[in-house]
Amino acid sequence: MRFSSLLFFPLLSGLAAAGSCPYANMARSDEPPSSLGARGTPVAGKKGAMLMNRIAPGISELYVANADGSNPRLLLGNESTFDYHAQWSPDGEWIVFTSERAGDGQSDLYRVRPNGTDLQPIATSPAVEDAGAISPNGSLVAFAGTLGNYKSNIWIQNLDTGALWNVTNSTEVAGDYTLPDGHFRPAWSPDGEWLVFTSDRNTPWRGHNNISGWEHTQELSIYAIRPDGTGFRRVANRTGYCQGSPKFSPDGNRIVFYELPMELTYYARVAEPAFYDVNTAIVSVDFATGTDRQVHASGESGGIKLFPQYVDNQTIGYLVKSLLTNATYPGSINYTAAQPQGSVSAAYRNASLVGYHRSPAWSPDGGHMVYEHVEWDPVRPINKPLYSWSKDWEYRFSDVFPQMSAQGKVVYTSQQTVNSSLVTMNADGTGSNDIFDGSRFPVRVNSSNTNGTFQGSWRGDGEVLAVGLGDWFEYRYANPGWVYLVAANGSWARSMTNGSTNAGFPTISPDGRWLVWREFAYSASEDPIPLGLRRMDLTTGDVVALSSSWDNTPMFAPDGSNRIVFTRRTSWPISGPLDDNYDVMTMAVDGSDVRQLTKLACNDAHAVWTHEGKIAWATGMFGFQDEATIYDNNQQPYPFIMQMEADGSNWTVLTQSRWEDTMPLYIPNDLLAAA
Repeated sequence: MRFSSLLFFPLLSGLAAAGSCPYANMARSDEPPSSLGARGTPVAGKKGAMLMNRIAPGISELYVANADGSNPRLLLGNESTFDYHAQWSPDGEWIVFTSERAGDGQSDLYRVRPNGTDLQPIATSPAVEDAGAISPNGSLVAFAGTLGNYKSNIWIQNLDTGALWNVTNSTEVAGDYTLPDGHFRPAWSPDGEWLVFTSDRNTPWRGHNNISGWEHTQELSIYAIRPDGTGFRRVANRTGYCQGSPKFSPDGNRIVFYELPMELTYYARVAEPAFYDVNTAIVSVDFATGTDRQVHASGESGGIKLFPQYVDNQTIGYLVKSLLTNATYPGSINYTAAQPQGSVSAAYRNASLVGYHRSPAWSPDGGHMVYEHVEWDPVRPINKPLYSWSKDWEYRFSDVFPQMSAQGKVVYTSQQTVNSSLVTMNADGTGSNDIFDGSRFPVRVNSSNTNGTFQGSWRGDGEVLAVGLGDWFEYRYANPGWVYLVAANGSWARSMTNGSTNAGFPTISPDGRWLVWREFAYSASEDPIPLGLRRMDLTTGDVVALSSSWDNTPMFAPDGSNRIVFTRRTSWPISGPLDDNYDVMTMAVDGSDVRQLTKLACNDAHAVWTHEGKIAWATGMFGFQDEATIYDNNQQPYPFIMQMEADGSNWTVLTQSRWEDTMPLYIPNDLLAAA
């Protein structure tokens, strides 16, 4: 297949939540959705705006504090933007970090003095550049980046000359390109002769929860390589486990890392009850041999322990991402002994900094640490500008499942911004109106924001929408869902299905005759039973089965051809977590002429028609962009949003960030002007 790109460097995005949702525990409210208000003038120099959804924190700021947590201060003061993943240089003179100061979603590398002065850009291409580490001699920086081939590789840049090279994309190092094949989190040896990093090279795409979870898990091993790309070898591996974020001991003889079962790399990054049952271990091994395994903190209890680092010869510091006594996502910074039968250095024995902290790193003398303070509230407002990788379109934030009528009205589900109700607005963001609120039907939906009214679809005249109301995602196994027709002005709603199945995610044909939805049987068991796509003739009420497969998110083409795009689980029948492949399909309105447009080993899903009759979708083909376990609230932090012709040709990469991005909707300038 042939790829094209909207710019020189590759671009990334992410799939929409399919198993659970980071906003699942948010209380429902009757507040109107947040909005930046009118942005109705045509976008100068571009074709218009592209709305898209993003799942990422609302705030991420870097703090420097004493090692006991005292005297915290904003590292960058009033120059703070959205900053994260900071590391000290070995001489203590610099802090290197990732920043999105170029725009929401664009990850670049910067460095700054520990007192917040002398801010300097290091790597600022349109690709992802993250997890920087400065060499012991101060002349090089290693980082994880997606430059060049869309995959996360380990790059090195000379800080004096700007020379840049990739150390993991050689024939000797690179794995199977059709598999995840990412390389993450580089760390230097004290003598500067080696880098250690993690990789999921040559591991298969796997689902979770045996067969029901389609979001991928991640198996990581630890590797070493010299800065010139030679000497590549595997240092540590445990089949069926994830080993992450390695760091050298002060003498360079050992590496320390976190470890957890591969299956739990899903639950460690999502807002589900199982999150609080996940525990990781802090482990070290001999660097030269990979043997002499020592467990410094048990993987049987104590929560999700991440980012271990030797603070001194006696002490290892780390973050606990979860504590069982907390209801949300606090982090605590803790310490454990580095030596068998040893003890924590006296300076750290009583230190346990609790708060919304992530990614701690300690200064070379152990006296200070830098960490990020993260908040998920406030949620991005509707129409907030995002970094635009396209020369033709200005990217803006939307809540989930945005679709536009032929008359220029937009509908979306307010999953992140309010309460999963159905909201309409003008193309410029004005005139927001909650027309169908699932909380009005307490018997039919539970109180989670994973449930409510999802995937609104316009009839061609703009007067009527179809939408699903019910319990979705993991709740579909045991609860019903209904398909409704709703007046665009909110004056009436009519149930079109009877709740005997979990029916939802509907689409209505432009001429108003056909109503198509996906259907699952539900029971007390945890095994989902797909019933395929159903079609109702709205002139007669007759219902027929278009398919009997694991199909989802259908959408009629806007051109009146009655062509339907949808996602199908093509690894069928399912015998285990490796049978976890989803692909983009199209079919005729009578269920004939089924065409499979993607045929990759990863997930390709959430396909939508564009205003020009192309198909945009989310693909996982380029793998994870970072270690999965360190994410919060991201079910699928790996896909790119892409676009293709209706026949499956001319694949074009649209976006790139390290977050879960999905669900594009183009709004051309003529509609913005009309609004």
